[in-house]
Amino acid sequence: VYIGSDDSRIYAFGGASGSKKWEYKTGNIVRSSPAIGSNGILYVGSQDGNLYALNEQTSAKIWEYPIAGGVTSPSIGVDGTVYVGSSDKKVYALDGKTGDKKWEFLTTGDMRFSPSIGTDGTVYVGADVYVYALNGMTGGKQWKFKTGGTVFSSPAIGDDGVIYFGSRDKKVYALDGKTGEKKWEFETSGNVDASPAIGSDGTLYVGSWDNKLYALK
Repeated sequence: VYIGSDDSRIYAFGGASGSKKWEYKTGNIVRSSPAIGSNGILYVGSQDGNLYALNEQTSAKIWEYPIAGGVTSPSIGVDGTVYVGSSDKKVYALDGKTGDKKWEFLTTGDMRFSPSIGTDGTVYVGADVYVYALNGMTGGKQWKFKTGGTVFSSPAIGDDGVIYFGSRDKKVYALDGKTGEKKWEFETSGNVDASPAIGSDGTLYVGSWDNKLYALK
């Protein structure tokens, strides 16, 4: 079990026993959720402005990539590319093995939540009042959709490619993942910062600042 802490450290614990296996100190608090690649590398961001790649067994640093701002939780593509957003308003794509930058894309606002990756490699990310769809290989913008409020949630992706997310305009949106066309919207009584989750039967679950949990079909 891997977790970051406000004491600027990343911890690894034995899942069965809870005993500490190792800790790694960064330069600032760690609010990013770690992501683990199939290559045995642990990726995690720190508020010191770095994305770290660590050996998941030993905590040995493999590389770090400097980013001018707070770093979101990373997401990993099927080819091992690591995608991460930042408060510097950019989305980064990094080589998971070397940390070399493949591309970056400038949005209109800072990012708080991790990018989501479609089965076709499309990268979806919320920033400011927009949701962007980016080509995972090149970083080229495929489309962007404007909401009526700031988007803090990570998009959820259905089996049919529809993406779902919330906004601070109190709404939940469903968009066609290929075109960005709005399929529907649902209005709650509070801001929707929570990232939606999709059940096995396709039901969408999402929380709101109105103190309610919604199940949408």
